[in-house]
Amino acid sequence: MKSSKSKKQNIATPINQLETIDDRSKLREYCKQNNILTPDYFASEEFSKISSWAMKKNTFPLCIKSAHNLTHNHLIYILKAYRELPEFFENIQAKTNNGKVLIEEFIEGKAYLEVTIVDKKIRLVSQVCLSKTMKLQYKWRAFPIRLPQIIIEKIEEILKFFDKLIESTSNPIRFSFVIKNSEPILLSINDNSERLEYLNDWRADAGLEPINQAVYPSKTNMISKINIYGSLKDQTLNFSSAAKVCLNSKTKYELIKNKLYFMITSDNPKAITEDFEKANAVIKQIIDSINQ
Repeated sequence: MKSSKSKKQNIATPINQLETIDDRSKLREYCKQNNILTPDYFASEEFSKISSWAMKKNTFPLCIKSAHNLTHNHLIYILKAYRELPEFFENIQAKTNNGKVLIEEFIEGKAYLEVTIVDKKIRLVSQVCLSKTMKLQYKWRAFPIRLPQIIIEKIEEILKFFDKLIESTSNPIRFSFVIKNSEPILLSINDNSERLEYLNDWRADAGLEPINQAVYPSKTNMISKINIYGSLKDQTLNFSSAAKVCLNSKTKYELIKNKLYFMITSDNPKAITEDFEKANAVIKQIIDSINQ
C-alpha cells in the first residue's frame, strides 16, 4: 500500500481587531480575513520584496507608507513612477528605525470620507479632498455631510467588525473610506483627536453642538469647509483680508505648525464656493509674497 501525505495548508493567524489601529498592515490583513473591501497591498522590511511587488503590480500611482500608523498622514507618499521607490522606501525606514513598509494600490474614487465615532455612535461624516502631490496631504475637509442611505448602511456593516476597537476608547475614532462603484473601501483608522472640527469653539462657529452630543445625520443646514494651506514660512502672517472678502459666509482661521486652516461656513453651498474662490485668491497672494 502506498502511503499518502496530506498537504499542509497555510492558515493565516486571525488578526485581533484591537491591533488594527496601530499597524496598517494588520488592518489590511484583518479586512482581507473578514472580506472587507480594502486596497491590494504588500508589507515588508526588505526593499527587494517591496520592489518585486511593485514591479509585478506595474500600475501607478501606488501608495507607500510606514506600516506603523502615524498622525497627520506622516510618511505617506504617492508613488507615481518606479524610479521614486528607493528614495521613499529609504526615507520611511530612516525615520522608523528600519520598520516595516506598506505598499498598496492608490484607489481613486467618487469621494473620500471620514466617519467619526464617539461613545460608539457616528457623530460626524466629512468629505475630504486629497492633494495628489508627492506626500499625501489634505486640501480641504467639508462637514457635516449626509450620505445616501445605501452607503451609510454599508459603512455601518463594516463598523460592526470593529466593535471591540470602538468600545475600547472614549476618544474620537475615525474611519476613512473611498467610495468607488457605490462601495465603501476602508483605507485607514485613527484614534487621535487632532481635528479642528472636533473642538468646541470651531464647532460652535460652524453651528454645531459638541462632538460628543452630535447626531448623524446632522440637524443643521450649515455646511463648513476647512481649506488647508501647508509649508508656510512665516507664522506671523495675517489673513484677515481673506476673511473680509467672504461676504456671504462666516469664517474662522488659525495658523498651526506651518499650516493655515481657513474655515468657511454657510447654509448655501453656492456661497461657500464663491467665497472660497475669493478667499483663496487673497491667501495665495499673501503666501506668494513671502515666498518670492
